[in-house]
Amino acid sequence: MRFARKRDAKKVAKLFREIDSKFNLRDLINLIGEKRVVVLREKQKTLGAFSFVKLGLGLFSLLYIRKLVVDKKFRGKGLGGKVLRKLRVFTRKKKAGGFLLWALPPAKNFYLKNKLKNWWRFFWWKKD
Repeated sequence: MRFARKRDAKKVAKLFREIDSKFNLRDLINLIGEKRVVVLREKQKTLGAFSFVKLGLGLFSLLYIRKLVVDKKFRGKGLGGKVLRKLRVFTRKKKAGGFLLWALPPAKNFYLKNKLKNWWRFFWWKKD
């Protein structure tokens, strides 16, 4: 997992458009420049990505995960769980108290299976 680079923009935009058909490439390039997009790559392939924004300060901060997607070809193979585990580590490195995301209905069971707490379609994890 690493911060996205400009050369990743088209692949990441394609992934993000799977969950948001109106997602704009220019917006993505800005987020990449601000180091707010992370990609999961293996063997020269972009397997998944997420974008985030940090809300709050210090112990009271959270990462709000704006988009989180795994390539359709790799779904159902444990990659989403791997992304969440890495996201937990990433959250600690960013010195945030946890992360929060809003889930599309098809993903709800996935987040519950991966032990994220929830209320309606909001899911979160916090450091112990």
